[in-house]
Amino acid sequence: MSGTKPRLLIFLNRLVIGGPAIDVISMAGFLQADFDILVVYGEKELHEVEANYLLEQFPTLQTKKIESLKKSFNPFSNLVVFFSIIKLIKGFKPTIIHTHGAVPGVLGRLAATFCKVPVKVHTFHGHFFHSYLNNFFSSGIILLEKMLATLTSAIIATSESQQNDLVNKYKVAPLIKVATIQLGIDEDFLKGYELGSNSVFSQKYKLDGDTISVGIIARIVKVKNFNLFVEVVESVLKKTKRKVVFFIIGDGYLKKDIQKQFTEKSIVWCDNNNATENPSVIFTSWVSKIGEALSILDIVLLTSNNEGTGLSLAESQYCGKPVVSTNVGGVSDTVINGVTGFLVPPSDSVAFTKKLLLLTDNEDLRLQMGIAARAFAREKFSKNTEVAHVKSLYNRLLSSENT
Repeated sequence: MSGTKPRLLIFLNRLVIGGPAIDVISMAGFLQADFDILVVYGEKELHEVEANYLLEQFPTLQTKKIESLKKSFNPFSNLVVFFSIIKLIKGFKPTIIHTHGAVPGVLGRLAATFCKVPVKVHTFHGHFFHSYLNNFFSSGIILLEKMLATLTSAIIATSESQQNDLVNKYKVAPLIKVATIQLGIDEDFLKGYELGSNSVFSQKYKLDGDTISVGIIARIVKVKNFNLFVEVVESVLKKTKRKVVFFIIGDGYLKKDIQKQFTEKSIVWCDNNNATENPSVIFTSWVSKIGEALSILDIVLLTSNNEGTGLSLAESQYCGKPVVSTNVGGVSDTVINGVTGFLVPPSDSVAFTKKLLLLTDNEDLRLQMGIAARAFAREKFSKNTEVAHVKSLYNRLLSSENT
């Protein structure tokens, strides 16, 4: 390390396939020119896949895995992680710590305060204020975040809607402490997949030219509301005159439950362990190079009850795919309703089905929205802009500490 650049410790939950890791690692890679960086992350869950391919993109990026850091509210294990972070901070001596995710946000900011790190930044990629836990625990999390905000130099919201939640709805922090910085897409992760025929994904799942492929890219967990997805699949298959195949790109603890629901509804499905002829639903598990999957999809869905910005929607539009999504969290800042896709009320299977059928049954509309989506995403989700705003925030906070 040069010792001449500010030292930045980045702390995130897990280095796994998904929006936060993709955003954080590419951001860290671009910031290396101006900061000495150490990225710290925890252990993945059983159904997740580590995104080591992200580190291959930035081979000089210094990382450290804390195996004791897991998605857990266990006080003892979190205490172990807390002291591990203190040890890392004392060794690395960062001038900035930037936390991402719930557990790193708590333990990282507390440890940074204990070690007197000058600048403490936290990004909310999403939040646990509703739809994850019951009202009692959700209220407790809100109170905890309000306390942590007093220890934090700046909070980053990834959308205007999220900023409104933090400042006005849940009153976590005052506006002066919250910066809204839109996520950016690293184009290098999506290059080369414009033609589906050239991708490994398209060769594995051969589709004829008349098939409409619809995909959802998400963890198969409660907050993503796959029950709504099942309802929509059933309804669309009954009503459309087109041949439609649905792809579930992701994995999670509810996978077997969702497969059981399809079986009970006599909807033919398959996964990597179960080859079936002419399935209506295909479980692909995680796909590391998401561009391969997007290259053959015609439409992308999201059925969440709660969402941050929805990087999968941004990436989908960037690749020219129209989307249909529940209107939750920061999604309304990510999709232009009626132009690049459709937004519907959460849990409304009738409205969701109606909008999806408009796209499956109308090729001209799909193409029109896809063109608009590509233009919108390439202007809106600039990685260079995101990097510039984060760097500017860091420098402003460092200057404030030095005055």
